Amino acid sequence: MESNTGAGLVFDVGSLYARFEELKDKRKRRGVRYRLAVILVLVVMAKICGENHPVGIAEWAKHRSEMLAGLLKLKRKKMPDHSTYGRILADVVSVEELERMSSEYLSGKKYFGKQVLIAIDGKVVRGTLDDQQNGTYLLAAYLPCEGIVLMEIAIEGRGSEIPGAPIVLKSIDLREKVVMGDALHTQRQLSIQIVEWGGDYIWFAKGNQPQMEENIEGVRYSV
Repeated sequence: MESNTGAGLVFDVGSLYARFEELKDKRKRRGVRYRLAVILVLVVMAKICGENHPVGIAEWAKHRSEMLAGLLKLKRKKMPDHSTYGRILADVVSVEELERMSSEYLSGKKYFGKQVLIAIDGKVVRGTLDDQQNGTYLLAAYLPCEGIVLMEIAIEGRGSEIPGAPIVLKSIDLREKVVMGDALHTQRQLSIQIVEWGGDYIWFAKGNQPQMEENIEGVRYSV
């Protein structure tokens, strides 16, 4: 299930799901609501975004239930409870085997996990714009060197990228990461939040921040 958003390559759910289908499910069929492969794909995706504990994994999936249900072709949008992840990781699968399979899959992604740069960018979905420029707009946080989208949300339009940026970044582990965005994201509050979350930032200041642009020009000419 790969798709190109224009901001990077969306996580390849299909091939990882197929890999996890090879694992034996030790649970009794009665009462099982989610296939083992579904649970494990959610675990890996949440881990990529910085969640390592059942509660965090459950919360991560809960906030993306509609998107994840579509990707995994689930009949119900409700995501598993944290206790389900806990039981799976404790009693059903070997953590070592899960890590091995995940590592083998991700090792095919060049430089996976080694990059510190996270880019945020908004795009309009091709073919959705009408004469009034109304359409489907997306804001994504992605690893530009690895081609993996970490988080993506729908926004009302290009101007909505400013309030959307904190939302798209809030579920990503920003510790020791550098967030890069265009001039639209050169916002004081967003910069403060990124630093508070343990990261740093690179903005491209232009006319949208006239005082900042003037200060930068002043420094440049005084050197």
